[in-house]
Amino acid sequence: MKERTLSILSVFIASDYPLELTSLEKDFKVSIRTIRNELKEINQFLKEKKISEIKSIRQKGYQLSLSKEERNQLGIYLKEASENEYLERENRIFDLILTFTLGQENTFLYQKEEEYQISKSTLDEDMRRVRSELEEYGIEVMSVPKQGIVLRGAERSVRTMIYDVINRTVGVLNLTNIDKKASLNRLLLDKYISNHLLKKLDDLYIQTVSFVEDDIYRNQLIIFTAVWLSRYMRQDLIASTAWETADVPTGDMRNFVNAVCETFQIQPPEIEIKYIVFMLNTFNSRDMNNSIEWVQAQLLSIQLIEYVENETKIPFTRKEEVLQEGLYKHIAGLINRVKSQIQIVNPLKENIKKNYFGIYQAIQNFMKKNQWWGEKKVSDDEVAFLTIHFSTSVSAINQDLHYIYKAVVVCNHGVATGKLLAENLKELFNIEVLAILSSRETELIDKLDVDLVFSSVALNYQNRPLLEVNPIIREKDKQRIIDFLQQHASLRRLVNNTADATEMFYSLINIIEASGGSITGEIYSQLENTFDKNNLTINKKEIQPMLEDVLKDSHILLNQQVDDWQMAIQRVSEPLLKEKVIEENYVTAMIDSVKQYGPYIVIGKHLALAHARPEDGVNKLGVSVATLKEPIVFGNPDNDPVKIIFCLAAVDSYSHLNIMKNLIALINDEEKLDYLCQLDSVDAFKDTLFQ
Repeated sequence: MKERTLSILSVFIASDYPLELTSLEKDFKVSIRTIRNELKEINQFLKEKKISEIKSIRQKGYQLSLSKEERNQLGIYLKEASENEYLERENRIFDLILTFTLGQENTFLYQKEEEYQISKSTLDEDMRRVRSELEEYGIEVMSVPKQGIVLRGAERSVRTMIYDVINRTVGVLNLTNIDKKASLNRLLLDKYISNHLLKKLDDLYIQTVSFVEDDIYRNQLIIFTAVWLSRYMRQDLIASTAWETADVPTGDMRNFVNAVCETFQIQPPEIEIKYIVFMLNTFNSRDMNNSIEWVQAQLLSIQLIEYVENETKIPFTRKEEVLQEGLYKHIAGLINRVKSQIQIVNPLKENIKKNYFGIYQAIQNFMKKNQWWGEKKVSDDEVAFLTIHFSTSVSAINQDLHYIYKAVVVCNHGVATGKLLAENLKELFNIEVLAILSSRETELIDKLDVDLVFSSVALNYQNRPLLEVNPIIREKDKQRIIDFLQQHASLRRLVNNTADATEMFYSLINIIEASGGSITGEIYSQLENTFDKNNLTINKKEIQPMLEDVLKDSHILLNQQVDDWQMAIQRVSEPLLKEKVIEENYVTAMIDSVKQYGPYIVIGKHLALAHARPEDGVNKLGVSVATLKEPIVFGNPDNDPVKIIFCLAAVDSYSHLNIMKNLIALINDEEKLDYLCQLDSVDAFKDTLFQ
């Protein structure tokens, strides 16, 4: 029997009472159908051993009743099975992959036959599956005379494969110690990447980077570091020239890698350092402003919030500043993880999917439709992490929002009884009762603005959802009412707009401007202080400037003649350079980034957004735009040629978010974009752009 089957049998042996299938399903994280199959296998084994079988106890579950002699006999069998550690095919395939990639070199298949105590034909089938699995990563498994098994493929792909296989087979690891109930695959991994090694790397991370890092990110960062270190110690090195042109890495991750090198007394070449620091930064969920993908991450997070809100009808924009920040940090790393074919494992995926399925499904659909990923797929685990950000906002939104149902009560037991029922509904369930009617007055219901009908008498009425209840609400009635309200949750109404006064703030500014006044920086600050003193909350990230507030007439260049994409970036930057919004090195950084990372700045059909990191030479927030007389090819097959190019100079992670929203609207309106490119008047351009 395989490990899980033995574990289920052990549970039955230890239990003196019937066990329900649903309980076993939860404990072993498999379906009830799988549990039933396991019980059949166990009973077949017990029958062969002439031992009492597991029996179904009506309305109670399943129980194994054993005599003392039978219990002793099974105990001996389980002990022998544990000592033998018989490997199923799944375990053998995992061990073979680890042997070929992390074990000693010159591994021959006849050695594994003897170790596993299996036939050559069985091992041949194991190897067929290993070859098939590794082929998906572009890795070829070869048997070479006098060398044994050899892998042919890019070293980067081999490392990614090992990390992926460990996560998929073992799941999230405990970095402090191996649990006594650890799976057989976890014990197999310990032979190649010891728990001592993982604990040492974790300690180094805490010392050099952070003690409070999210456990999921840190856990998997440590696993990847262990894979890198193990491969390097075998002298399996990165050969890609792509890392030679990368920046020399600095920061926390470089400090961590330096500490690892010092502790294990290794001196990797710079190309290895550049590789591992870059890869570890894809697990970083803290500050992604140093990532070249920061603009793409912000665009995606804004688009994702809009899409999920539209699909679920949950007002996520009420908590947009916090939600957007969390999504932005995760997506910035996600973009690099998808490119590097490394994605994080989420141990709570199934629970998240079950409890927040509507949000999960909306995010999944967005990821499938979005063109950023190309042919590459965002894993369900990553979708579950994004769902966590949204579900956290749901809790915050629900604390701010107050919903009610409007209802009518129909009662023939007198006015007093009807009022009692109405008051109980209001007190217990946030139901506002607009009227108390008798069964002879049901025609009035259709004239009232109500959602639900509660009646203490049988009623033939079908125009509104109706629930017949006892006029005196008892405990057993409460669950029926709760179920009824949940069934019709879409009918509930929002009755207050929270303490968020951002909209009021905007309205006051508009009134001042409409009456002939002007909003100076001093007036703006005074308004903010007034709202603060009166405990009126304003979303200070949300009231950041719009595109029309930042884009000056002198920053709009129309029908520009340029020869190539470098010249396009230089031309659109000129107004910002002239006014000292940016420095010359910012222009150089924008061009160098495209040369190094490709045409990532082409963010939509015929539209480019030139940008670099804020620290590359930005003095203040600014935007400029140029339409091109002749469209220019940047090298993006999906969105070339570029007809209009913006230049963004951002000083922080959020002051430009409203500008990004304007650009997203333009990405989604190709007809408007084409019209803008035909205009030769700055005023007409502004009128159309800001419309």
